[in-house]
Formats: sequence, structure tokens, C-alpha cells
Amino acid sequence: MAGWRRFALCAALLLALALALAWPARAYDARPLRGVALVIGESQYRSLPALANPANDARAVAQLLTSLGFEVSSIPDGDGPRLARGLKHFVEDAASADVALLYYSGHGIEAGGENYLVPVEADASSLADPANRLVPVSALLAELRASVPVAILLLDACRSNPFPPDATLTAPSGAAPVAAAGLDLARGAAPLADASGAPQSLGEVIGFAAEPGHAALDGEPGGNSPYAAALLKHLAAGGFAFGDVMTMVAEEVYVKTGGRQLPWTNASLRRLLYFGQVPEETGSDEASIRSARRKLLLTIAATPAEQRSMVETVAAQNDVPLDQLYGMLGALQVDTSAGPADLRAQLAAGAQKLREILDRHDTETRQDPELIRLSGLADRAQSEGAIQLALTFRAKASARAEEIATQLDEAEADIRQRRLELAGTFADHARTAILNFDYRTAAQRYEDAFRQVERWDPKTAFIYKIFEGDALTDQGMIKGENAALSQAVDVYEAAKLLPGVGAFTGGPAGVAINEGITLTALAARENGTARVEQAIKVYEDALDVFTRKRAPVLWATVLINLGNAYDLMGQRAGGTAYYAKAMDAFRQATKVYTKKTNPDEWAGLQNNIGNEFTALGDSGDARKNYAAAIEAFHGALTVWTRDKVPVQWAMALANLAVALQKLGEIEGGTEKLEASRAAFQDVLEVRSRQTQPVDWANTQNNLGSVLLSLGQRGKCPDCFGQALAAFDKAHEVITRKQDPFTWATITYNQGRAYRFMGDAENSVPRYRKALEQMDLALTELTREKSPVIWGKTHSVRGEILLAIGAKTHDKASLLAARDAFIAARDIFREQHYSSGFEGFYEKELGLVQQQLAQAR
Repeated sequence: MAGWRRFALCAALLLALALALAWPARAYDARPLRGVALVIGESQYRSLPALANPANDARAVAQLLTSLGFEVSSIPDGDGPRLARGLKHFVEDAASADVALLYYSGHGIEAGGENYLVPVEADASSLADPANRLVPVSALLAELRASVPVAILLLDACRSNPFPPDATLTAPSGAAPVAAAGLDLARGAAPLADASGAPQSLGEVIGFAAEPGHAALDGEPGGNSPYAAALLKHLAAGGFAFGDVMTMVAEEVYVKTGGRQLPWTNASLRRLLYFGQVPEETGSDEASIRSARRKLLLTIAATPAEQRSMVETVAAQNDVPLDQLYGMLGALQVDTSAGPADLRAQLAAGAQKLREILDRHDTETRQDPELIRLSGLADRAQSEGAIQLALTFRAKASARAEEIATQLDEAEADIRQRRLELAGTFADHARTAILNFDYRTAAQRYEDAFRQVERWDPKTAFIYKIFEGDALTDQGMIKGENAALSQAVDVYEAAKLLPGVGAFTGGPAGVAINEGITLTALAARENGTARVEQAIKVYEDALDVFTRKRAPVLWATVLINLGNAYDLMGQRAGGTAYYAKAMDAFRQATKVYTKKTNPDEWAGLQNNIGNEFTALGDSGDARKNYAAAIEAFHGALTVWTRDKVPVQWAMALANLAVALQKLGEIEGGTEKLEASRAAFQDVLEVRSRQTQPVDWANTQNNLGSVLLSLGQRGKCPDCFGQALAAFDKAHEVITRKQDPFTWATITYNQGRAYRFMGDAENSVPRYRKALEQMDLALTELTREKSPVIWGKTHSVRGEILLAIGAKTHDKASLLAARDAFIAARDIFREQHYSSGFEGFYEKELGLVQQQLAQAR
């Protein structure tokens, strides 16, 4: 009869399943069989290498055989005499049984065609007397054959030779070398052909944990050997003949060890033997997985050797489990009848897909209990190589996911509406906060609104983000917080990247319009021109997107903001070129924003044009330019009234007051100066310190400046003191840390006040106080960052030093005055101011020379 082969690995164990031991049920023979079993586990060797798992294997196998109906005896760590007694009793018990099963886990050797079991006290000397010190398997099998119909030996004793290398065993036929690893078939047993010699014998089975001449693995410490684990998993399989069970055991070991261990079974049974009469019900999910696993193992057993070798190679190359790769053959529709090259290519492709699946697998995010259950079953089935069954579980999990998705869609629709409702509430709060000049709260609430809808409504979320930036800009401009302006720039930059940016006309370029306003406001607080240049670049780039033909309104809006940036650049860099550019930008914008079609925007343009005329008046043709500025401001005030738009009205009126002051300073009398003072006082009725602190402080600074001009006319004896009081108020809000440039200009005005008081009182101490303020202002007003105001400060400083030198005849003061005048004259030359200033400095330098001639 043919013997069973295939199976690899070593260390045997049988898993529990409470089924009766029986032959196939027949009308003439339906009785249960009686089975006896002896389980031996040898771990604690005294002289030879100890084995970690035989004790575990033996306990588990004994429990399994008991559950299968065997009468089980166990021998843990038995020495030679104990094994002899136990085997003698076992053979005696077998005489009245139908099936006798011996399971042995421990050291075993082969020498001279005989396999030996090794007791725990064995050492090298045992080889000289093997008949009394070792247990020959053939003798044991012969005794069982003579007394029991079916004898089964399961030997998990295929480990490496525990004796010294090249050791020999003394046998009756002579000395024989001990095999380096594993056991082997006894001589003449091919396969158990002499089983028919005993009249009552129905056959024998001897199972080795590894094929002849190969070592078996002991397994991880504290666990079971691969052979024992496979027995535990499949021995109780209902509905399978014992031969098929041992085939499944062998293939289980084979795939679990990656092909490194292949059990071997030699058998001769003339009737089918079952360890369970009733096949397992496959209705449960776990049973379905076990059934699919066993079918896969039997399929693997039927795979041709050439294809098995190919699968093993591909699995090793791609680091994927053997059983899952075998399981994928059907799932991936691999044509196993194809030629070797095609089959290898298909297997490699399947292995790569399997590797990707294993690498990407993630179960940490699941929360639904049913999804967790189904996904776990799919994972189990997949790990067992039951790919088609795993697909069934995945499909059920997807069906459950569809149910959850429907529920979530309904919930999300409600959540979306609630989120939008919450966002609207936050936005309403922000709008009311703006009405109360509480821009910081408005910015926070717009951010809250944005967070509520960013996932649900990108367009609305984007708009809230822009509003947040606008509120921060207002906070920075009106409350004097540079940090808020910087935050606003960051918000606008973030808005450019949002998915809802398309809701803003022009996309990122449209956002740049608002961002440029903020950059310009921030530049006005800082020395230098870097921020201004950045703002100009933003606007000039925007004009490439917004042309007059394509988007006239946005084109005009960009021009207005660009003109403001040019104006600030003119203040910092000096000269008329930037003021002329600003004027041109504003006038271009009036082609779109007319008084008839857009009165408010037109009024704003008139206000800006008036500012440019004022700036141009400082550098040439003053009377004409100041008069033109006054006319432009009056035009703005015909639309911007105090009742309608108080903030804009105050802005235009304040600018008108500056132009009136400038014109009044070059005309005789005090009419325009008084008109300027009255205008500033009216402005302060709208610009309160509480609501508009920065504008209030700037107005105090401008009021102080016009008071100085009135004081110079001699019509207001207390004007200098009033001016100093106004400057002090301005400094209470505008600090050096917050706004160094404006702080320095206020300090400059304080120096002028002390200078004029020195003139009026003929007081050198007043002049020295004035000089102190000018020097303090110059710590922030540098030639590189603010050339024009730097030049004006040096000019006034020269006048103060000249006055001190003239009164004290101090040569050093006079020389310093000369240096200051020359520095101022040179910077104005660089800035291309009109030639009128040359005469002033020629005169002042002449006075210095006269005083030097009289000085000590």
C-alpha cells in the first residue's frame, strides 16, 4: 500500500474537539471504538540539551486525546525505567482496545536503521548499551502490532542529534553512526508492509515531525512545537479521514515554517479511521474559517512539486506568508496551467499585491463593533489563506459600512445645518463688535465662525477668514496694535491657500488687495521702506490680473491702494516722483468711481488727491498746491457728512485742517491757522481716545503743530504750552515700542515747541531742551530709513544750535549748526526738492559764519 508523504516540521500536538473515536458508521458495525493513548514529554534532560516545549506539547496533546474519547496516560520527563514501565502498561492496555496511540515529544535519534527514544537521564554512555538505556521504536511497534488492531505512533522527536558529533551506537549488528538530525524509516518498513502479518491488524501509522534525515523545530519557548501546534489544530477535524487529517497537519507545519520543515507519515490502514463521526457545522463564522483553512491545506498537498518550489521562492523573495500566497492563487485568478515563466510572473505580481495589503493594513481607526467583528474575521481568514472567505467578510463589512454611511449622511446634513447656524451666530457677534469698535473680539468671532464651517462650506469659510483679517487690520490701524497687523498678514496668506478662495473675485490676487492695505498700514508704523515696497509689489502684481477692461471696479480699487502705498513711499523716500505716481493712480481711479455712480468712493479719491496736493506743496509751488488740496477736501466733504459717515468725515476734515495750516503758514495773518485749529477740534469730537485711540493721538499731534504756528504769529501767548500738552497726550497712546516712526515725529514736534518757547523767552535752557528732543527723535529717524524727515529734523536742529551759539558765543554749537544745515541741504538735493530751499540754507549758513567770526 502507498504511504502518506508531504508534511514537514517537527513536534506534535493534537487539538481538542469532543468527538467519538470511530470507524465509518455501517449497519453491521456502528459501535464506538475504544482508544488508549500514552503521551510522553521529555524536556528536562540531565546531561543532554534541555528542550523548552515538550512538556507543553505533552500536556496539550493529552487534553486533546482525552476530549476525543481516548483513555490517556502521561509520562512527563521519564527516565529509562519509568518509560519501560509505562510502555509495558500501555501495550497491556492496548490488548483490549481498538486503537492505541503513542505521542512522544523529546529527543530521538536514528542509527543503524533503527529509531530510538531518549530518556531524560541518557548521556553519551547510553550509546554503548542502547538496549537498556534507550527505547527502540521498532520493538515497541512490533508489540503494539501484535496486540491492537490499529497502532499510531506520532513522534515529535526529529530534533538535532543531542550527542557529540561523530558519536556511534553499539548495536547487535555492530557499531553504527548516530544520524546528525531526525529519525528515519526502519529498515524493511516500506511502508509498514508487514502490517498484514498479524491477523487482527487493520494497519499502522507512524508519523514523524520531519521528513527522514531532517531536524524538526522546537518552536518558541513557552509555546508548542510546529508539529504539536498543527496536531492540536487539525487532529479533531470532524468529517475527515485520519489520512487527510495527517495531510492537513503536514501542510500546516509546512506553511507555518515557510517550507523549512516537512512532516512525514508512513502508514498502512486497510479501513478509514475517523476521530470524529460528525463533520463540524459550517454555519458559524469561525467554523467557516477552519473549513476553508483545511480545504486550502489539502489543495496545497496536491500541488505539483515544481509549482510548490516556485511558490516557496516567490514568497521568500517578497517576504509574504506561504499560506496566504497559496490562497491568493484562486483569488487572483492565477492560471496554474500556464508555463513556468508565466506562472512565476503571475505569482510575483500576486505577492507584490499581498505585500502592499499587509503593509497598508490598519485596524486602529474602527469603532463600530460590527465592523470590528467582521474586519477581524476577514483578517483571520486572510491570515489562514482563506482569501475568498476573507472577501466574503470584507463584503459584509462594506455592507455594514454602507448602512453607517447612510446614517452618517443624515447626521452630517443635520450637523452641517447646525454648524452653519453656529457660524452665523459668531459672525453676528463679530459684526456687532465692529459697531462698538471692538475689533479684537470681531476677529476672534470670525475665526470661530470659520472653524465651524471650514469642513462644511468652503466658500463661506473663506469669506469668514477674510473678515477675520479685515478685523485684525482695523484693530491694528485704529487701536495701534502692530501685532494685530502682522497677524492679519498671516491670516490673508492662509486665506490664499483655502479651497474657497475662488469665492473671492480674482482668487489669491483679490486677497492681495486686502493684504496690501494691511502691509501699508504696518509700513506706516515702521522705519524704512521694506514693507511699503512689499505692498507696492502686491498691488502692481494685482494689476496684471485686474485690468480696466476685464474688471474695472477692482482695477480702480487696486489703483487707490497702490496710490496710498506710493504716497507713503514718497514720505519715506522723499521727492515728488512717488507723489506724482500716487496722484496719477488716484486720478485714473476716478474714471471708474465718479461722483454720480459711486459717490462714497469718489469722495475717498478726492480726499487722497488732496493729500497728494499737500505733499507736492511741501516740495514746490506751495500756494497753488495747498489751494488745490483744500478744494479737493471740500469736494470730499460734500459727500462725506458728519451725520452720514462720521469716521470718513473726520478723516477728510483732519486732512483739510493740515492743508489750511500749510497755506496759513505761507500767508500772513491767522485766519487759515485759526480755521485749521477749529477743524482739528471738531475732528476730536468724533475721534475719541476710547474708540479711535491712534487717530485721536495723531489729531492731538496735528493740533499741537497748528498751535505752534499760531504761537509764532504772536496772537496766542499760551499756544506753545497748549501745543506741548497736545504732544504729551499723543505720546500717551503712541509709544516708541508700538510705533517708533510716529513717536519720533511727535518728539520732533516737541523739540520745535521748546525751540519756539526759547525764541519767545530768549531762553537758552529752552533751546537746550529743544535740542535734546531733536536728538532723541533722530534715534529713530535715520537717514537711510526716513531721509526727508531726517533732513527736516537736522534743519530745525541747526536753527536751535545757531540760536544757542549766537547767545552763548559757543563755537562748538555754531560748528554743529553748520554741519546740521549742510546735512539737511544735501539730503534735499538728493531728493530733488525745488531750488527754493537753497536760498534758505545759504542764508542760514551765512548767519553761522557771522557768528563764528564773533565767537571765542
